[in-house]
Amino acid sequence: MSGTQQQQALTPKAGMQRIPFPVESYQHVSSPLADKLLLNFYAEQAPFDARNNVVLMPAQGLTTAFGVGLGPVVAMAVGQGRLYVVSGTHFYRVSGTSGSPTIEDLGVIGAVGAPSFVSIAVGTTAVVVCVPPNAYTCGLNPGDPLNQIGGTFPGATSVAYLDGYFVFTHPTEPSEFFISNINDPLNYDALDFANADAAPNALHRVVTYRTQLWFIGEYGIEVWYDSGDADFPLRRMPGGFMREGCSNGSTVAIGDNSVWWIGTDGVVYRNENFLARRVSTHAVEWAIGQSGELNASRGLCWLENGHSFYGFTIGNRTFCYDCATKVWHNRASSADGSGDWRPLSVQHWGGNTYYGDSRSNSIFATSLTTMTEDGTPLFRQAVLPPLWAGTARGFCSRLEVETEVGTAMASGTVTLDWSDDGGTTWTGGRALSLGAAGALRTRLYATRLGSFRQRMFRITTMGSPTVYGFDADIVAGRS
Repeated sequence: MSGTQQQQALTPKAGMQRIPFPVESYQHVSSPLADKLLLNFYAEQAPFDARNNVVLMPAQGLTTAFGVGLGPVVAMAVGQGRLYVVSGTHFYRVSGTSGSPTIEDLGVIGAVGAPSFVSIAVGTTAVVVCVPPNAYTCGLNPGDPLNQIGGTFPGATSVAYLDGYFVFTHPTEPSEFFISNINDPLNYDALDFANADAAPNALHRVVTYRTQLWFIGEYGIEVWYDSGDADFPLRRMPGGFMREGCSNGSTVAIGDNSVWWIGTDGVVYRNENFLARRVSTHAVEWAIGQSGELNASRGLCWLENGHSFYGFTIGNRTFCYDCATKVWHNRASSADGSGDWRPLSVQHWGGNTYYGDSRSNSIFATSLTTMTEDGTPLFRQAVLPPLWAGTARGFCSRLEVETEVGTAMASGTVTLDWSDDGGTTWTGGRALSLGAAGALRTRLYATRLGSFRQRMFRITTMGSPTVYGFDADIVAGRS
């Protein structure tokens, strides 16, 4: 699928014709260039023999599966068949099933304040949670006490686990990291410290990816592995260095067989082996640059209906990249489409994907048949690529929206409006009914849509219909 659709010039012939289909969000500083938007919709490639190449799928709604602590749910991790959760100022272990979970309050770990973030590492004998600059650990059995790591422990900014070692980034020595004694996060050796020094760097986070440790720094990323050496077991991988650094470790996420991050240059990257590949568009990068809030962003990876997504929130907007179609869309949790998407953490556990809420103690599960997020109606909107009539004027007598109708997911109305000034102002507000239950032959259309030299159509719905295409009876004539 093309990453950017171009504006479509009108042909001077009458009759219904397919008009441009929105497959991505691309809102640029120059609105006449493109001002496409998919909000709580994402594109999906259709089979080669389908009538349409692409459809718009509704993003899944969120329902509360269970609650943990007081919230917000700032971090989650899975290990040894259990879900570990940081909610509010407490650390929890969840076992059993989501239908009847057993929630164990492991203890107080203190408040988490931006730009710090919480990381959790689960080993074979213990779990460690790092709330910079402190870290806490407990055994994996019910009733095991939670202990703050002290003694020779110098503090930390993040933690990861590999081959029995808990690995930490140092809170005051920019390029330094250190490891625990094997299978013992309470004890540390003064010789088990090293530096990520392929280039002068300031480490923000360490993550485990496959059988490697990725040290995410301001001026580059280093990849290390367990060599088994007796003096110090970790070594840098040959060629394991990328100069595309990251200024905020909270944007780092792992999904679709890649590590993802937002670079210090405001570009979104994913790795291909030891190469950083740009996945952001100029429009996404412009939004990142305009926000001025890179330290407030957060990154997530998740799987939804067979689509792998990387998403980040910056300012009051959430951007999502679809690895299948290689295009971006937006998500929001409010009833009017403003603001960001609520999930702050995500984990796959017990055969389900769970999302930690940034506003409450809820652990959400997804449902395609749910048209709300925690009871709030889910606002969906698609802005089509611009049409223009060149030096002529276009006349639109009819527009049809080809969509799912007459089902539980496709109920209510679709509102159609349009802009003739590049999205600055919108007029119309035509309500098109999706039909009652069982009315599977309902057609959504509007007539007498006037003339224009440039036009953008927009549809809005609170339901969850799949959208298959847009057809219009448009004639370009001289005037």
